[in-house]
Amino acid sequence: MMPKKKTEQSIAQQKLANRQATQFLPIILWRALLKKVFIWTIGGTLFLSLVVSLAELFSLLWKFLAQNALFWDIVFWIGLGITNHMVDTLPVAFLFAIVFVLGDWHANHELEAVFSAGISLQRLLIPILAISMILCAAEFCFTNYVSIPFSRTRNDLQSRMLKESAGKQTVPGLIVDGGKQVYTYRYFDEKNLRLYDVSVIERDTDGNLTRKISAVNAKWEQGAWVFANPTIYKRQDNDWLFLKFENFSDPMIREPPSSFTRPSMNPRLLSMKELNKHIEFLKTSGLPIVDAEVEKQKRLSFSLTPLIVVGLAAAFSGRFKKSVFLLSLLFSLCSATLYYVAQMIASVSAKSGLVSPTISIWAVIIVFSAISAISYLSART
Repeated sequence: MMPKKKTEQSIAQQKLANRQATQFLPIILWRALLKKVFIWTIGGTLFLSLVVSLAELFSLLWKFLAQNALFWDIVFWIGLGITNHMVDTLPVAFLFAIVFVLGDWHANHELEAVFSAGISLQRLLIPILAISMILCAAEFCFTNYVSIPFSRTRNDLQSRMLKESAGKQTVPGLIVDGGKQVYTYRYFDEKNLRLYDVSVIERDTDGNLTRKISAVNAKWEQGAWVFANPTIYKRQDNDWLFLKFENFSDPMIREPPSSFTRPSMNPRLLSMKELNKHIEFLKTSGLPIVDAEVEKQKRLSFSLTPLIVVGLAAAFSGRFKKSVFLLSLLFSLCSATLYYVAQMIASVSAKSGLVSPTISIWAVIIVFSAISAISYLSART
């Protein structure tokens, strides 16, 4: 019987220890705070997204009507844009939600009761801080895998409704296999998968020319390019062979047609993987990479915005004695505006060549992160 009593005693002591360990965690308070912030964030995001969508619709509505666009196409166009607007407005809605809830608690003297219970503002916002980190990762993934594909479809739909070019452009040249193959051509027929005035240059590991294939056109058939009436220059020992064929195909020349056209040259419509490839292509081709690099750095840095707004929100909590709602929302709006304006100035500076994209974009993030951290640690409790 003694072992059983000891077991029951140890269980009781463990339960008491767990109760003592958790009694200092304001779980009920955290749950109430998270619930309100979550509701206001969702509502604010949907509301702001709707406002932005309507403003965008009104700016293009006259063009849609002039081209006799279908009603359901317009509705579908609006729906496709909601995802992108949600990504843009989520940090602002998250900031307003935190400020609004804490301002409400402050106006009703609930925040003073929290402070009187020995719970600091930093401790109160720990779950909000954890949620903001999750939002950072979620926002980046949502942008990459949902928002950008929707934006591409929306761009194509808008071009079709307005009878404009969808922005698809062929790549004038392509370097593949680490520079061992170089494709040049005048035009790529995406519908028939045919290259016109095409040349393929093959090089060895030292960069020496080994073969050149030139043809009027080449068509993609059964996983390889079939050249029509090609002229082939082939290196053999220290001499060159001149060959002509009616049709020629080589299994080694099999770069897929998707490599010769891009959905859009607009970096905003490229996923992160495609954006990195696009930057590498621009570097290899000797073309300007500033716009693409700025978009890459903005996309990486913007995903950290939910984490920054927690500190900015903490700066306005409990600071005002009168007109708590008005002043808190006003100052939070000013801080959000200042943040977006700073990002815009950094982008313009990078695109103009005054400073590198990495330095200009991340300098803004570092400055506002420092302000956010200081505001969070020095928040009035």
